[in-house]
Amino acid sequence: MKKVIITGATSFIGRHLINELTKHDYKIYAIVRQMSQKALKLSELKNVYLINLEMAKYSEIDQYIDTDCDYLIHFAWEGTRGLDRDNESLQYNNYYYSMELVNAAINLGCKTIISAGSQAEYGICNEVISEYHSCKPTTEYGRYKLKFYEDTYEICEKNNVSFKEPRFFSLYGLDDYEGTMIISTIKKMLNNEICNFTEAKQMWNFLHIDDAIKGIIALIEKECQDGVYNFGSDDTRKLREYIEEIKSLCNSSSELNFGSIPYPSTGIVSIQPDNTKLKEETGWVPQISFNEGINKIISYIRESNNEKN
Repeated sequence: MKKVIITGATSFIGRHLINELTKHDYKIYAIVRQMSQKALKLSELKNVYLINLEMAKYSEIDQYIDTDCDYLIHFAWEGTRGLDRDNESLQYNNYYYSMELVNAAINLGCKTIISAGSQAEYGICNEVISEYHSCKPTTEYGRYKLKFYEDTYEICEKNNVSFKEPRFFSLYGLDDYEGTMIISTIKKMLNNEICNFTEAKQMWNFLHIDDAIKGIIALIEKECQDGVYNFGSDDTRKLREYIEEIKSLCNSSSELNFGSIPYPSTGIVSIQPDNTKLKEETGWVPQISFNEGINKIISYIRESNNEKN
């Protein structure tokens, strides 16, 4: 049985990955910050062992795991939303504690490390982005994510450890954070409420969480190059078109106020990921269309509302 350490176990990606890994031959050490309801649900799964550990204590992880491990999958990172993305001290702490974790994992015998990256590492781009695109992050979050990637790559290379970074662009799916554009918009549209947006003229790309999880498992289990892998779907178009499709699928009469929300002063973020490397190296192909993914969320929200009524 392969042994894997997963930080950020109760995160959107963490929960979905653990649920999938329990169907395979893995013993999972799930690192959580607090014993939340989400954490307790994970503890009910087969071969999942919870470890309550703050990021500041990651260097002590070998005191909680008394055996060598095969993999570290690192999803934990504070301040991924809003103003915290430019909180320099917070983002530095993320970097520092994550580096301590990497060293501790290598000492525990991990031969493969996978860490969640972000499109924020690239910065503002208006063209198709491959893994060879120059990185010019505009936020402290993006800068420290990139620094962590570069420094971890160097450490892993010196220690003969495989290191891969799935660089996520825009994931969505069931059980996501309610404040995301997708979830909040669907809920408003199902109630026929007014919806306010930016002009939504930028290019965008959404990848369903189930497809993302299959991609992560492919990086774990297949022989492939180290380094960055862009995680995006094959469907890139204007954000406005996605929003209008959601309205149609919700059969909503909501008024769409495009342009009522200003773009941030840092500029318009447009995402056009090239996922060719992930496909060629692992054979992965995204399978869930935006139409199918949104319909799943709509059905889930409607069923949940009916249960409450």
